[in-house]
Amino acid sequence: MIYVSKPAIISAAGSSSDKNLNSLLSGKRFLSKSCEFHPQNEFLVGKFNGALPSFSSKTKEHFKTRTNALLLSTMLEIDAEIKRAIKKYGKSRVGVVLGTTTSGVEENFEPFKGYIATGFFDKSRFDINRNCLANVAEFVSDFYELSGPSYCVSTACTSGVKAVIEAKRLIESEFCDAVICGGVDSLNTLTINGFNSLSILSSAPSQAFSKNREGINIGEGAGLFLLSRDEISNVVVASSASNCDAFHMTQPDFSAKMAVNCIEGALKRAAMSGVDYVNLHGTGTQANDKMEAKAVNLTLGATFASTIKPQIGHTLGAAGAIESAICAMLCMEENSTLPPHVYDGEYDESLEAINLVKSGTKFDVKTAMSLSFAFGGDNAAIIFKRVR
Repeated sequence: MIYVSKPAIISAAGSSSDKNLNSLLSGKRFLSKSCEFHPQNEFLVGKFNGALPSFSSKTKEHFKTRTNALLLSTMLEIDAEIKRAIKKYGKSRVGVVLGTTTSGVEENFEPFKGYIATGFFDKSRFDINRNCLANVAEFVSDFYELSGPSYCVSTACTSGVKAVIEAKRLIESEFCDAVICGGVDSLNTLTINGFNSLSILSSAPSQAFSKNREGINIGEGAGLFLLSRDEISNVVVASSASNCDAFHMTQPDFSAKMAVNCIEGALKRAAMSGVDYVNLHGTGTQANDKMEAKAVNLTLGATFASTIKPQIGHTLGAAGAIESAICAMLCMEENSTLPPHVYDGEYDESLEAINLVKSGTKFDVKTAMSLSFAFGGDNAAIIFKRVR
């Protein structure tokens, strides 16, 4: 069995896993308007507005990004657990796998802004290593002076959950005894304007599965775990599955064939017929919600379901990791209060029925699944299980 530590989380809802869970259970939204990513457009985003930890004097310059500052916050939250694993197994037996889509893209955009304004490009402010998608994993390895496997997964919105899946495989394959894993992304000009060009951003808070849904709100954050072959908690990664529609670059297959296959694959590998709770991808776009409602209805029926994206925004490469972290935390406690599905209450009757969680619902969650769906038809599912 592959055990998971209590996770670390940072998002617009707070700077620790406990703060995030408590904030999400309140049913409040943690979105704010921002003008910093386009001179004429104001976007509704899930931005972390608290203080971030400072980098040490030893930190290499290309690691000094907002993305890594968010990541550092989560690293420090589970620092003791990580250091115990390093002491026990050695620096070559602890790996790092992280999901991201942004790394240091915003910091490298700054000199281009200067060039547009003045005609002068300041080469000293540009470092291609910031843009490298492996940057965040390299930062963690450098921080802890690790020599085990270290790499990133970048498959759009499935990145965070697939990093946890990869970490599980590294331990099962005996390449590692423990792996630091999860996902991180920060708000940036490229991503927000890219999604805006697809006309799927909503100027109002997202309303996933509502007949009034207009699109997504982008957010930022990080979710981090330590996975270990040793019993470091009462929760394990029970199983996982991933596949690809190979249908369209930005639109899911409305038949939900491969999404159903992914969910059923995860259940089969865990020898389960269902789970107690499922965290939905729940973007609030017309296309995703149509596909996801069908997939969940066909496979999980009346399982309690909700999405946290309407509260903190769609955190992209971090989303699957943050949502997996919430699932793991629910499994760690008996008789948990479930995260409510926050929307206007007007379910789209053209969608297949799913059992959206109402505020204050309690259930003894022993098994929980997190779903993620990405551009290119990339699908991923992971199941957490309480074992004692």
